[in-house]
Amino acid sequence: MGNILNLMRGTGDDQFEPWPLLGFRAISGQARWKAIHQKVIANGRFQLLSMAICIAASERIHGRPIYKKGIPGGRFTLFSILTCGLVSDYICHRLTSGKGIPSDPFESLPEDVLCTILSKLPLDEAVRTSAVSRKWRFLWTVCPNLSFEGITMCGKEQDVQKFIDNVNAVLAQCHGSVFDELAIKFDFDTMLVDHLNNWARFVVSSRIKFLTFDLAPENFGGRYERYLFPFQLLDSGSTSRLQKIHLSFGYLQPPTGFSGFPNLRKLDLNLVNVTGKDLQDMLSNCCNLEWLSIIRCHLYDELKVNGPLPHLLYLHFSFCEITKIALHAVKLTNFVYKGKSVCIDLGKSSRLESADISFYGVTLEDAATQLANVFTHVQFLTFDTSYEPPQIPCLMRKPCKFFELRHLKLMLLFESDVDTPHLVSFLMSAPFIEILEMDVSILMVSSLLIVSPSPYTGHVSMEGLLDRPYKHLKNVCMSAFRGSRGQLEFLLHIVENAPALGFLTIDHTYKQVKRVWKDAAKEAKFVDSVHRTARGYLKGKISPQCSLRLV
Repeated sequence: MGNILNLMRGTGDDQFEPWPLLGFRAISGQARWKAIHQKVIANGRFQLLSMAICIAASERIHGRPIYKKGIPGGRFTLFSILTCGLVSDYICHRLTSGKGIPSDPFESLPEDVLCTILSKLPLDEAVRTSAVSRKWRFLWTVCPNLSFEGITMCGKEQDVQKFIDNVNAVLAQCHGSVFDELAIKFDFDTMLVDHLNNWARFVVSSRIKFLTFDLAPENFGGRYERYLFPFQLLDSGSTSRLQKIHLSFGYLQPPTGFSGFPNLRKLDLNLVNVTGKDLQDMLSNCCNLEWLSIIRCHLYDELKVNGPLPHLLYLHFSFCEITKIALHAVKLTNFVYKGKSVCIDLGKSSRLESADISFYGVTLEDAATQLANVFTHVQFLTFDTSYEPPQIPCLMRKPCKFFELRHLKLMLLFESDVDTPHLVSFLMSAPFIEILEMDVSILMVSSLLIVSPSPYTGHVSMEGLLDRPYKHLKNVCMSAFRGSRGQLEFLLHIVENAPALGFLTIDHTYKQVKRVWKDAAKEAKFVDSVHRTARGYLKGKISPQCSLRLV
């Protein structure tokens, strides 16, 4: 035993990592033999315990976690135990003089425990465990998920033929086995088409439930070829089993009379060519859908799903050429839309809690009217838009109401300065708001840094404003603050009309875009000037109970 400890102490730091594992497994071997034969601890449970002791003790001797060198601790520990198994078993055998301790420390572990251990490893590392012993040769095939990623398997310079050969070699060993997931992540190449079809046949034979064909290249501009999703290769059993489909850089052309995916829970489409009619026909036959994301799929038409989607919880549309969205999802809780302003009809979605909306080229007045008609029950609203303020600023005549809204996040880009009246009207449409986050960016800088602290200058009419309309507002944060006249007017309006305001944060940094100052001294001078401007404008106006934080 002393020789082993001396060996560990004398090992160089670069080669030290496996030795604590080997030594302490040998030590735990003696303790395990006594514990098992004295019937103190069950064999399988003791081996898990000895692994935990081994890891903790190795970190103690080493004086630092094993992952400090950049190797993920969990992956390294599991893989080290597996690959060092034969050597450590030899040490255990020498120390215990062959007293019946099994040569494989995992021999008595239940198969489901082994599956759990291997499932925590990436597929390529799980396959490498087949070199531990003959018994381990095919043990990795019990892993429920098969994931093949080009960068992981082939590096940045993705070799199509190498990737194809590797995937085919692994799937050949898995013939006849049942798996939960098959994921292919590789930049699309026409050489892949026939093999992707073969892998789709594997989906059928292996009873796959979760399918990913992520084929979007990093630079897809000007590329028109896509992978045609092989509906014809799927039988009724496989379409019923599939619960998740992720397809990117493909075509969707369901055959006439396609009955859909009755048990599909999640559908993720990115850069997929599909017509509005084909998509709405397919979705109308996915009655158990819970999660739907459609990104950069140009329909050039409206999407109207005729059948109800009673289980849909999450819906996401981004950068799609679409003219209208109409569907019935009574349980919908989260909705995301980014693109041109379109008509949105979500039916009676009374459970909708969160909405993240980005409209281009729309006024706050039009946006407030449209959003309030759709998202009447939303509690957390994020709204992102850019527009030029009207020539004659004024309050909205009949602002709509968000009666359930409690948290509002605005990401606004103004051309010249903040449109204070419409911004005030938008805020007044949420009478019960408690948290307000704002990132107010301004393109033109002519109106910045108005340091003379004077209240409203007369160019904005605030007539018709209710007395203290923000009675529930407690926390306000404005980022991208530059001290413009409009920003200062809006801040002054908030502190004068929010009696419960407890926290006010004014941040000069941008949240929407990252901007780096080249000259730190100029940045410090600018920040100091902005902070002095804010303090001067708010002096004597802000409540003593409100905490002001300048960033």
